[in-house]
Amino acid sequence: MIIIDLDDKYTIVSDGDVLNLVQKNGKIRKDGIPAGKKWWFQTYGQAIKFYEKKVDAGKPIHSLRELAKQIDSGYKQIEIMVDQKLKEAGIE
Repeated sequence: MIIIDLDDKYTIVSDGDVLNLVQKNGKIRKDGIPAGKKWWFQTYGQAIKFYEKKVDAGKPIHSLRELAKQIDSGYKQIEIMVDQKLKEAGIE
């Protein structure tokens, strides 16, 4: 089981067969997985793109410079974190 916390509200959970993005509600299920609203995906890339859209929906961007800064700071860190977790689990 791979659990990747993207932030304090969202996490990616994968058991090898199923890949979910979970919007945490503060509770933990008996199996240790955060409880909350779930979306199913086939790839980590799909889950991360959907997460980015959910998080960015309420953030206005006023310039290309702001957009570039947001991409460089936040999304690169998420990509690196997911890659590290997958390597630790032996998935590349």
